[in-house]
Amino acid sequence: MNTTTNSKNSAQRQEGFTIVETLVAITVLMIAIAGPLVVASKGLFGADVSKDQMVASYLGQESMEAVKNIRDNNIYQGTNWLNGLGQCTKASPCDASALDGASQNPSITSCVGGPCIIYIEANGYGHTGGQTSKFTRDFYIHDASSVASCASGDECGATVDVFWNEGAIPYSVSFTSEMTSSIR
Repeated sequence: MNTTTNSKNSAQRQEGFTIVETLVAITVLMIAIAGPLVVASKGLFGADVSKDQMVASYLGQESMEAVKNIRDNNIYQGTNWLNGLGQCTKASPCDASALDGASQNPSITSCVGGPCIIYIEANGYGHTGGQTSKFTRDFYIHDASSVASCASGDECGATVDVFWNEGAIPYSVSFTSEMTSSIR
């Protein structure tokens, strides 16, 4: 019996992966991993945008309630129901924040040059300082049937706009309410 082996034949019988097979396997794995990562990334971005939409919605509602509170206080005090609100037009918007003023008398901030910047303060969002938030907000009083100014009358509209950017994409939320010169 001959036990010698040919070294040339044994080298050809060794099994293993070639560099091409290894590259193909790595490519398949990368494609399998990249798909779910892209989906997860888009899901996180969508969740962040949804969170910002909720915050913007709350900021808009807060300002609208402050405007209505000012109107109600004017009526109860027997003054012009638009006192302090009438100068806030689309061309010269203002912002109202319950946090900036006393609890019974929210303050009005003039927004010269565009929407007012909102700051993150120790107890909420306001205008007195703190860390700058990504949100800006304004409100204006207008004729109930259009966006023309409402100098007098028994019925006017109030619009609150909240703006922010998510990267390079601008977003906004808008609230409009009709207000009358009497509390019904």
